[in-house]
This record gives sequence, structure tokens and C-alpha cells, in this order.
Amino acid sequence: MNFNFSLSQIIELEEVPSTQDLAKELAKKSTLTDNLAICAQSQTAGRGRFEHTWQSNKGGLYISLLLKPSKKTASLAELSIKTGQAAALALEEMYNLKTLIKLPNDVLVKTKTGEKKICGVLIESAVSSDKLEWLIVGVGVNLNNKVDKNLNAINVKEIIKKEVDIFEFRQVFLKHFTTKYIEWQLSK
Repeated sequence: MNFNFSLSQIIELEEVPSTQDLAKELAKKSTLTDNLAICAQSQTAGRGRFEHTWQSNKGGLYISLLLKPSKKTASLAELSIKTGQAAALALEEMYNLKTLIKLPNDVLVKTKTGEKKICGVLIESAVSSDKLEWLIVGVGVNLNNKVDKNLNAINVKEIIKKEVDIFEFRQVFLKHFTTKYIEWQLSK
């Protein structure tokens, strides 16, 4: 089986309550035939699993990928891990960070004071008649954004002591995500 993947559109927003919620609205309103991404510079109501708040101040990568998978049914947990791996690979490639995946949906970075969260993944989907209609892969990566010191989290800027290019990171992340998404699509 051969599978190709590309995004037909990237929607750029300055601020939105949640890229995930906007993607869900788009998925429900239209017949999705292509894959698209929604990116925001900040979110006022970013969220993670179990409706946990995801701080989304300006300076991070906040992206939701609205996808039309070719699989009828699939392991979304496996896709969550592969998405985390894509983010980890991008962080390692661009900033030489030592990362690890914390199942089921976090990427941690190794620091002098221990492991800290740097990325979260949230996957939502719609299924009808045992067929995936659409799925949304939400990713938040702490790059230059301020992180609450009460959380066990950190951003890239704090680690490497300089601001990073969000757009450049997004491109590298999407390159790795494409590879991992194709692997997931081709898996049994």
C-alpha cells in the first residue's frame, strides 16, 4: 500500500480560544477532503487531555492538524505517540535537546534539575459506522512563551538562552510529523 500526505492549507491566526475547537467546528461544518492546519500565536482557552488547561501565551507553537485519514479504524494512542516522537525529533534536531516521550501524550526534556514538560499532544476524532471520518491532532510546544513556574514545564528559550524561530521549528516539526503520520497510516 502506498500513501502520500500533504497539507492543503495552513490557517494562520493571531489569537483564538483554541485551535482544537476551531478545527472541530470546521470538521463538523464541511465535508473534509483535504488535510489542513490551524496555527495560532496564542490561545485564550488552550486545553489538553481531560480538559486540562494548556497555557498558550504568545511565543509557543500551537497547531491543530485537521486530517482525513485513509484508515477505517486506527489506534489513536499510537498516533499520539508518533506525534510526540515528531516533536521530540524536531527539538533534538534544532536545539540538541535530550527528550523522552511520557506516555500517552507528553514530550519531556532532560534538564539539570530533572525532566520537564515541553510539549503536549491532544487527539480527537469522529467515527461513524466504524470508520474514522476525521481526526484532529493538536500540538503545543513551549518555545519562547512564558511558562508558569509552578508547573513542571520549561521552554526552549530558557534552556538554550536565546529566542528561537517558531516558523522554522514548525517546518521541521511538520517534516517529522509527515513521516510519522505516513508510518501510522501504513501500519496495521
